[in-house]
Amino acid sequence: MLQIVTYYKINYRKCSIRVSGFLTFIAYLLVLLTTIPSVGSAQNEPEYDEISVFFNVQKVGGADLSAVIRDETVYLPVVDIFSFLKIKNTPSAQLDSITGFFINQQSTYVIDKQNKKITYQDKVYNLKSDDIIQTETNLYLRSPLFGQIFGLNCTFSFRSLSVMLDTKLELPIIREMRQEQMRANINKLNGEVKTDTMIGRKYPALHFGMADWSVISSQPLHGKTDTRMNLALGSVIAGGEANVLLNYSNTIPFTEKQQQYLWRFVNNDRPILRQVSAGKIYTQVTSSIYDPIVGFQLTNTPTTYRRSFGTYTLSDITEPNWLVELYVNDVMVDYMKADASGFYKFEVPLVYGNSAVKLRFYGPWGEERMKEENISIPFTFLPAKELEYTLSAGIVEDTLSSRFSRASLNYGVSRRLTVGGGVEYLSSLMTKNAMPYLSTSLRLMSGLLVTGEYTYGVRAKGLLSYRLPSNIQFELNYTKYVEG
Repeated sequence: MLQIVTYYKINYRKCSIRVSGFLTFIAYLLVLLTTIPSVGSAQNEPEYDEISVFFNVQKVGGADLSAVIRDETVYLPVVDIFSFLKIKNTPSAQLDSITGFFINQQSTYVIDKQNKKITYQDKVYNLKSDDIIQTETNLYLRSPLFGQIFGLNCTFSFRSLSVMLDTKLELPIIREMRQEQMRANINKLNGEVKTDTMIGRKYPALHFGMADWSVISSQPLHGKTDTRMNLALGSVIAGGEANVLLNYSNTIPFTEKQQQYLWRFVNNDRPILRQVSAGKIYTQVTSSIYDPIVGFQLTNTPTTYRRSFGTYTLSDITEPNWLVELYVNDVMVDYMKADASGFYKFEVPLVYGNSAVKLRFYGPWGEERMKEENISIPFTFLPAKELEYTLSAGIVEDTLSSRFSRASLNYGVSRRLTVGGGVEYLSSLMTKNAMPYLSTSLRLMSGLLVTGEYTYGVRAKGLLSYRLPSNIQFELNYTKYVEG
């Protein structure tokens, strides 16, 4: 019995040794098989940490963006930053390249990870293997390269986990904010001020205003003394302004012809009769009159400087959903967003003189285009369906005390055509004391104006004016007089 037991113990130990050796071999083999792929993958996997940073732009604000840190160097996401700054960017399907343009449509760029290079403004910037990192969601670029290539200087702070952007460029997002502020203040740019109280003008019966005087005397050693005195008086009489200018010189006799005086009553709120003048009047004449006219004048022409001529419709097609701004004489007066087909329409306000109408188009990624034209509106033009008249009569202070009168009438047929007519009378003329006339002003096209006048028995004259888009103006003036 003892021998049999000993025999079985020896066999058990041998079997256990063999099994344990076999199991150890299998364990080493499994460890080796599982370790080799992991080592290879560890060598290919980049050593970086993905964190969230606050991206701050001066005068704009900021946003939280994902970033990558490797060896104390921060890598910033190209797509997220360019989209925040409204810079055009189009990533590829594999996120291994990004194309677009930087601020201007001519400044194209390509960020290529496969070939490790950046092409911007016809320049090629070669990248090192550690300059760019690609993940499943974004393409990261080493932060100093934003400033070296694109002028976007990014300063990273480890303490606050923030990135401050500093640049001298006018980024699309900054330009967009500035334009929105201008559009919000469009009423202020147009000079439209909302008043809460209107103070009406008073018309006192008599009020003394101001007196200006001067005395100039010259005493030459050998010659006659020259003394001149001037006195200017301003006052209000019967609600109208009265101005008197007296001149005296010891070298010539003191006569009423050398003195100036005029009383004028003005009320621009009355469309039928706005001005009444009496005294030494000033009026447009066809006759050759070199002496003052003492009389009166009635007109419905306002004393204010006429600025508004009317409006005309401007419409065209641009890119869909682009913003369009309208400028008149470098002042923005309106803006709108083009519809899905790119159509836009403005009611352009016209002012007298030369108006520079400019259109600016802005795309969603900072694209900018411009279109402009010049429109000339002479002061002889009247707004459509507006009538103006002037009646003048008096005595000419000549040796014959000639009687003078003139009546003129102008009517705005349309924004392109103004017609007028009237008659002038001068008693000192030997023949044809009355001189009827007709006048017209026509705007054929933008920048091309024609003005003509025909006075029966006296003359016919015309003026052709053309202004080029470069603001060079040509004028042709022709006058034909009747013989004699």
